[in-house]
Amino acid sequence: SVYPDFDRLLNVSVETIKINEPLHIGMDFNVGKMAAIVHVLRAGDPHAVEEIVGVLDTPAMIAAIKRRFPNHSIFVYPDASGGARKSENASASDLSLLRDARFNVLVNSSNPAVKDRVLAMNCMIFSNEKRRLRVNIDACPAYVEALEKQCYDKNGGPDKKSGLDHAVDAAGYMISYRYPVVRRTMQRVEIGGI
Repeated sequence: SVYPDFDRLLNVSVETIKINEPLHIGMDFNVGKMAAIVHVLRAGDPHAVEEIVGVLDTPAMIAAIKRRFPNHSIFVYPDASGGARKSENASASDLSLLRDARFNVLVNSSNPAVKDRVLAMNCMIFSNEKRRLRVNIDACPAYVEALEKQCYDKNGGPDKKSGLDHAVDAAGYMISYRYPVVRRTMQRVEIGGI
């Protein structure tokens, strides 16, 4: 299992979206299979409270977000590769379309390594005896299924053939951006010419 410590009972959330509160949306680009996981923050921790899955393309995803959440500040944490890809019948990149929709787009110049994104997710699911990532299981059934069932493929990466990857990848972009795994680096210091 890619997310072995996820437990629908221990990571459960009963939170819902409050009036006018900011929404933090992780987004994965895939034509015909776009996914977005909507989070709210409670005491600094992410609670997944809605999902939008199986959307055709970026313009359709923008329309769905605007229709469902009209009075909220929207912070989108997308797949960084959206800066290079074009949506169907569009001359702008997916990231440009999100910015043009007046969403706050928070993205690094490149995606984190898959292992780092998975590690960030797993640290939020359960680390140091704490479960910080919470999921409203009734509102996010595709996301819960992916957290419970996604496994590794024969090459040691998260399986992409089952179709379970879109929701967890979407959430992972938000989690790894806001709660990154910080690596310690060693520095060589020379003292007295040694």
